[in-house]
Amino acid sequence: MVKDKILVIGSSGQIGVELTLALRKIYGNNNVVASDLREENELLKGTGPYVSIDVMNKEMLHVQVIRQNITQIYLLAAILSATGEKIRGLPGI
Repeated sequence: MVKDKILVIGSSGQIGVELTLALRKIYGNNNVVASDLREENELLKGTGPYVSIDVMNKEMLHVQVIRQNITQIYLLAAILSATGEKIRGLPGI
């Protein structure tokens, strides 16, 4: 039986922290890898593995999926509303 190994991208955000902690309770701390472009959220420190990933770098993401034996990915990476406001004037946005 293959044991699930989960990658949470965007784990340092408000929803990411809660989801990561909840998944770690279900699947075990070592089976849920937290990741973000930012530093690891203080609430997650010491609760399980963390890797820094730029989701826009597909090679970096692919390497981590293979290295960590990931079977599920939760993608919570997003543009902050303040950042989104700056680019709103671009065509197509």
